[in-house]
Amino acid sequence: MDVTMIQHPVGQGGLFSGQLQVGDSVLRWVYDCGSNQQDRLNEEILAVAAQGTIDLLFLSHLDSDHVSGVDRLLAATTVAEVVLPYLSATEFALIVAQNAATGALSGTFLEFVTDPAKWLIARGVSTVSFIHSVEENQQLAEWQLLESDGEGLSREDTSRLNVRWTQPVSKQRSVKHGTVQHFPTGAAVGVAANGQGLDWLLVPYAHKPSERRMQRFVNELKAVFGRALTRQAIARHARNEQGRAVLRECYDRLWLDHNKVSMSLYAGPQASPRIISQQQSYSHWRVGAPALSRAEVGWLMTGDAHLAAGRRLFALLNYYHHLRDRVSVLVLPHHGSELSFHPALVPGFSNLSTCIVAAGRNQYGHPHSHVYEQVRTYLGVQGWHHVSECPSSGFGVRAVL
Repeated sequence: MDVTMIQHPVGQGGLFSGQLQVGDSVLRWVYDCGSNQQDRLNEEILAVAAQGTIDLLFLSHLDSDHVSGVDRLLAATTVAEVVLPYLSATEFALIVAQNAATGALSGTFLEFVTDPAKWLIARGVSTVSFIHSVEENQQLAEWQLLESDGEGLSREDTSRLNVRWTQPVSKQRSVKHGTVQHFPTGAAVGVAANGQGLDWLLVPYAHKPSERRMQRFVNELKAVFGRALTRQAIARHARNEQGRAVLRECYDRLWLDHNKVSMSLYAGPQASPRIISQQQSYSHWRVGAPALSRAEVGWLMTGDAHLAAGRRLFALLNYYHHLRDRVSVLVLPHHGSELSFHPALVPGFSNLSTCIVAAGRNQYGHPHSHVYEQVRTYLGVQGWHHVSECPSSGFGVRAVL
């Protein structure tokens, strides 16, 4: 089983690609596809698309710097399934207000977030899967992954590995040219080859803001827009300057800490793997990467998860408690922002070797020096890797298991 995982150098945004290969069969997945540095993003999208069909595209959240390249990716290659967190009408309003507040709101982006499933299927995606999130104070039951039994999606194309969700669909509907489905918290993607389950998982986790704060945001919106808080009504207001100004005001009053819905993703084995060989360092692959001996190969990507609050961090750690020892690479939340970082985050993973911060030119001071010092204290200087818009700054791992 050969695996390659890369955090691409796209600047202020995010683009990760992974590939799992068994014999001649492959599985390819991508996590986020956006950046404020469009030229760098375009180059990396073409490199990813040139590798062929993408089985799964995971979108952590709908901020423009994480999804601005999705249209170009869909135009350049086939994407079979897109996975993203489900947003209520209020959470949708929050996304629109946040992008209005940062000046990132465009007509195309507004069309996308108003109805992501329709937008994606119209561009060739076969299946759109929504992951439902949990609230900050909601207690999760003991989380157990189902064993892979090889009953994956049957495909005529034998060049693709089979995938299946480990939880049943909670809601599903067929639409013209595609399928829209919803999964409860706890669903993960298992992989099978030749009818045999592989020890490889893709495990998303979406955590939502507190009910109290969301209700305050609803009250702010209702005071201005009335009670019709539908997606269409919010989108209508977002299309004129006065409506955008009010949305910005509502956002600025309550959400300056970016405490919003964001979906993390674990990619890796369930059991500690036997690593036959491993290479690290994206920038050195062109000249031959050194062989490394590391105990684990799992990656955890956190999008813009607001993990500065202890209850949110410990909810995430609890959710992944079966897999935390498998995590070798952690992509830090929100481009290394201090507002999304908790000192207990890095020590929460006992076999962690590298923290990646994906941050390009920006006006926010990402990554924060305090975050760097915290990582350096725990992992040393070698445990910090800054992926920027510099083409040689990307970080990747190749391993044979």
